[in-house]
Amino acid sequence: MIMKALIGIVLLAVAAGGLWWSGLLKDYLPPTMGGTAAQQATTTPETPQQPAAQPPVTDLPTASDDVSDAAIAQDSAAVDLQLQGLGSDETSADQGINDKPTAQEF
Repeated sequence: MIMKALIGIVLLAVAAGGLWWSGLLKDYLPPTMGGTAAQQATTTPETPQQPAAQPPVTDLPTASDDVSDAAIAQDSAAVDLQLQGLGSDETSADQGINDKPTAQEF
């Protein structure tokens, strides 16, 4: 008896889901549930307050408006040092991943 009731509930749920998915139930839903087209929201026009533009923050040793060859060489040297640091981080991560378990004594 319980098994028949469970099968009936499952079939009812599947049928209701199929009707919902096919869109046949949208006529029976309240308007807020998607039965009708959504209304367009209206707003009053306002002048937005734009914050002052801030220059991007960099950790390069030269000014952002310096375009001389010396500045480019100095910036590229700084970037190379940062990339070397990332390489050592990668090596440390690889060592941690490939670490072999050691026997523990309790």
